[in-house]
Amino acid sequence: MKTFACVKAGFIAAAIMLAQPLSALAREEKVKLSDCPAAVQKTIKENANGGKILEIEKETKKDGTVVYEAEVKKSDGKTIEIEVAEDGKLLSVEDEDDEDDDKGDDDD
Repeated sequence: MKTFACVKAGFIAAAIMLAQPLSALAREEKVKLSDCPAAVQKTIKENANGGKILEIEKETKKDGTVVYEAEVKKSDGKTIEIEVAEDGKLLSVEDEDDEDDDKGDDDD
């Protein structure tokens, strides 16, 4: 019985150790455009080019760095993701439709 308790404790300790790195990578939360810093709002609007902002996520990375990711549906129907640093610096603009196409290739 004592051995079982030690094995059980070992499994619990291992589970905790494995779970921590996953949760420590980043924390994401959905936010409204109005909740973003003014510089972030400006960069998102400029790069959305009149498209509809579908959602914005605020991602806080393990080191405390904050990045905003906006998903935007443009007037031509394409969806893009705009990634902006907390200070308003544009980090990237990616075509989300291309990513969906890549995922769909496996089904062919």
